[in-house]
Amino acid sequence: MGKVDDFLSEHLHGLAGPYLFVGAGLSRRYAGLGDWKGLLTHFSELTGHPFAYYLGAAGGDFPTAATLIADAFYDSWWSDAAFASSVDEWRDSVTTRASPLKFEVARYVRSALEDFAPPVDLLHEFELFKDSVVDGVITTNFDSLLERVFPDFRPYIGQDELVFSDTQGIAEIYYIHGGEKHPDSLVLTAEDYEDYNARNAYLAAKLATIFVEHPVIFLGYSLGDSNIQSLLDSLITGLRPENVSKLQDRLIFVEWVPDQPADVSSTVMNVNGVSLPIIRATVPDFLEVFSALGHRERAMPARILRLLKEQVFELVQSNDPDGRLVAVSDIDDSSASGLDVVFGVGAKMTAVGIVGLTRQDLFDDVLQSPARDLPADLVISKVYPKLPITTYVPVFKYLVEAGLWTAGSWQGGSALETAAKRRAERYAELFAKLEEPGVLLSVPDLEAKMGWDRVLNSAMQLPTLTNDVAGLREFLVKYREKRSEPWWSTQYAKAVVAYDWMRFGSA
Repeated sequence: MGKVDDFLSEHLHGLAGPYLFVGAGLSRRYAGLGDWKGLLTHFSELTGHPFAYYLGAAGGDFPTAATLIADAFYDSWWSDAAFASSVDEWRDSVTTRASPLKFEVARYVRSALEDFAPPVDLLHEFELFKDSVVDGVITTNFDSLLERVFPDFRPYIGQDELVFSDTQGIAEIYYIHGGEKHPDSLVLTAEDYEDYNARNAYLAAKLATIFVEHPVIFLGYSLGDSNIQSLLDSLITGLRPENVSKLQDRLIFVEWVPDQPADVSSTVMNVNGVSLPIIRATVPDFLEVFSALGHRERAMPARILRLLKEQVFELVQSNDPDGRLVAVSDIDDSSASGLDVVFGVGAKMTAVGIVGLTRQDLFDDVLQSPARDLPADLVISKVYPKLPITTYVPVFKYLVEAGLWTAGSWQGGSALETAAKRRAERYAELFAKLEEPGVLLSVPDLEAKMGWDRVLNSAMQLPTLTNDVAGLREFLVKYREKRSEPWWSTQYAKAVVAYDWMRFGSA
């Protein structure tokens, strides 16, 4: 082991699992992608002017230069035959003059990774990177390289998705400046940064727990990077300067300095007048860093820990003094076989835990992915009364199992069933008002014709578009991550309601 490897192995021992904060330097190193300046330089040339032209007009401000490039690029995008395929794909998604530039930036970084393979001389280093044992990753990069490094980690793209999603804090990747999979999420222009900074306090609050509880290792940035300075400034503001000492020894900056021996030391970083204690390592490559991260041991893989956090419920206080944790979902045998601790594998949800169910748990059970074996009578009497009637959530499966809904109509009568009855009749009325079905397609054919997004946007019309119930279930399982995204969560819920109606309610 070397100096940096020794230091990090000892320093990280006993601390919570580290987070990586990854910048453009790593995408440039392994995939040949340019940094922000490189991207803007590439696209400025498509407008007929060099980047220096826009940067000068912007007074040296990169976001303003990006705004000027986007404005100049807008007309070219609509008229140049080179972008015809993009226009066909995205014409209905243009919301600002910056939209075409974001579409092309997304396509550019996506295409750079289509046939990705790390350079031969960095192959060993990249494999060590993939073996790193970390709790999560934060990045300002747009590309999806990190999903190739950590394929079991769940990505959250953009400020909105991160702030408003129910993140678990482990085995996740946070694209805080957006990502190529959602071009409009990219933080690129002056207007994007203005909007981002206006809401940055919410993001900083979300990240504050990570910075206080975990060591954070910065890779691919320089100490003076404006994005890092801005984020740390927001973090310090949220913590208050007098609490900055809580970050002591938790911020580790790794800078690549070629042709120099590795070194590591404690120093102080000035952030808007506040002295922030950090550890600074300079390395000629990342071999020692990734080697140290690979030495860490974890009782369970991060993916399994996230799975347990998602699927294990802390039961509410009851007359039972022996409060328990119950996993309501099976863990596949290959995952569970090597675990030291398994929470209720194959267990059935008990009555005391029913009140803690969310609508996503009902989605899982209705789609049988995974099957939760929820008792219908308790779901009807305990869960539905707590959910607003305007919230889209499946109901017919449980009514049919309880004998309260048959042949497309209500059969119950107890006051305990009122909430479920109102919901079921509301949905039945909505579906009854649909036009007569036309040509019905299988769901794969429907997706091929419309695209997954238009299928979800047509959720409540699905009974008029398809009778492929099995295909609809497969579609919803395939796109289950959409239920956690701000816009698509409601559309996904509606599609599950449509499936529930088609599978159980209309029979």
